Amino acid sequence: MAATPSTGATAAKDAQGRIHAYLTTHDVVDAKQLRALSPTPEKPLMAIASDDHAEGLIRARAVSALRLVPSPAIRDYLGKLVESKAKAVDASDRLIVRRAAVALGWLAAPHAPEKLAQLFANDDADVRLDAAIGLGLTRAADAADILRRQLLVEVVPRVHDQIERQLHILAGPTTPEPEKGAKPEKATKPREPMRGGW
Repeated sequence: MAATPSTGATAAKDAQGRIHAYLTTHDVVDAKQLRALSPTPEKPLMAIASDDHAEGLIRARAVSALRLVPSPAIRDYLGKLVESKAKAVDASDRLIVRRAAVALGWLAAPHAPEKLAQLFANDDADVRLDAAIGLGLTRAADAADILRRQLLVEVVPRVHDQIERQLHILAGPTTPEPEKGAKPEKATKPREPMRGGW
């Protein structure tokens, strides 16, 4: 027997309720538990994240959980969310956009770097810091250029340090790989530390 539209809507509402209850007690969402609550958690998560009547922290947790259910629709949703809240001043909106920045970076959406770059115009240092993390997570070639530009104008030390950290990560390993066929160097006995005193 096929489900009627009303039963489909009821099932979706039930899934949203279950996920909402789960998010009230879990800041870090487990993908397996999320799938147990709903085999298709994308729509309930987006509904919670978009619900202006829901508590800001719950909405932020829903946004963060979206990274666990990657799809073009989720990437598009997160990109639009970052754009719409790029200059947010409300504390809840800033928390939501911070979580969106990391989730969008994690999913490495095609236009993520240009969306995340907009967050550097926010007055809140934490928003800019999470924008830097999101850019680093994208591993995109143009992410490094955006980070370098922000590095020149960033005045908050912890954001400046985070940008440098992400640039270092994007640059990759700095130790050269040994040549093929080269013999590994012999391990040398560590030198005894110099001891002070008389």
